[in-house]
Amino acid sequence: MSPTLFGKQSAENPPHGAEPVRIEYVSHPGLGSIAITNFLLNLITLSFYRFWAKTRVRRHIWSSVQLNGEPVEYTGTGKELFFGFVVIMVIVFLPLALIATGLAAYFGPESAAVVIFQLVIALALVTLYGFAIYRARRYRLSRTVWRGIRGALPGSALSYSGKYFGSLLLSPMTLGWSTPAMNLILAEHITNDMRFGNVPFSFSGRSGPLYSRYALCWFGTILAYLLVGGFAVALFYSGAFDGLQNTFESLTGETTESKRTEAGQALGIFAGLIFVYLFYVAIRSTIWSFYTARELNVFARYTRFSGASFEFDATAWSLITLWLGNMALIIFTLGIAQPFVEQRVMRYFVERLSVNGVIDFASIQQSKAQLDKRGEGLIDALDLDAF
Repeated sequence: MSPTLFGKQSAENPPHGAEPVRIEYVSHPGLGSIAITNFLLNLITLSFYRFWAKTRVRRHIWSSVQLNGEPVEYTGTGKELFFGFVVIMVIVFLPLALIATGLAAYFGPESAAVVIFQLVIALALVTLYGFAIYRARRYRLSRTVWRGIRGALPGSALSYSGKYFGSLLLSPMTLGWSTPAMNLILAEHITNDMRFGNVPFSFSGRSGPLYSRYALCWFGTILAYLLVGGFAVALFYSGAFDGLQNTFESLTGETTESKRTEAGQALGIFAGLIFVYLFYVAIRSTIWSFYTARELNVFARYTRFSGASFEFDATAWSLITLWLGNMALIIFTLGIAQPFVEQRVMRYFVERLSVNGVIDFASIQQSKAQLDKRGEGLIDALDLDAF
């Protein structure tokens, strides 16, 4: 018996009313024209069209996900996303901007009152990160429909926001060692709040199985930091940056030789440091992809829906190639291919996620959770999400 959801067979003798489930990603033509049209309209409207552009991309990608041969639908609208953004800007950011302007005019732009106000606002906005993530997930689930049944997330965004802010505080205090436990708490909270129709998801498990992989990645990152730092120092004293310095000397346009030399040296060192930093980021991302793959796989096993259990087949190499491919698409197309990046992410999860067991979809009733028509204004305003 191999009862899996994504592309595999279900149980041979399912209970009465339950059905074997097959989910696959079936690409449809037209995403290229959507990408080009969105780019041009965003350019013409100074990105004002982005709400409708995001909606077009989601509808295309959602419809490519097929469950038992029937496509999933995305029913959100650009108007809802735009309205949500306007509401957040008017009731949150505009008043804050007016208060900041008033304080600067009355006390002076460099006064203690202005600095304190800016610090308080920055802290307050950080506390809203979790709230924004939760509300965005709620909106997307409520606009995801299959066989006329929609998803829902009727829990407390404020409660999730408190846990998310707590995770941000604990991470530097524990040098990152709270991350597996806090990620599990956050996943448990939001998954247990999720619904498809009137049937809840459930999530239960321990963070212990994550820590061995986390420890390897944590110490590996320290080692990488030391090695890259030593490599940078060796390059500096070996004269490896001299070529960069000479190149920048010829490009500075300074009138005197001493100024050209100083400017060239400064720019050469700066360029060299940027190269070393990017090299470190690449190594660090590669190291932590091993932990990310482990966390995805473990969290999938902790998830249940209507008696069925999930599995995920993430590997470090698959995450690395996904990330590299996405970066290449964004860089070499100047962002025009962003819809294809989102498509690659969706396909990655669909093709690697599976569920053991069968599900009685016929018994699932429509969700009674109230539809939120204010879109994802906060997460868009905070620029936390691109999908």
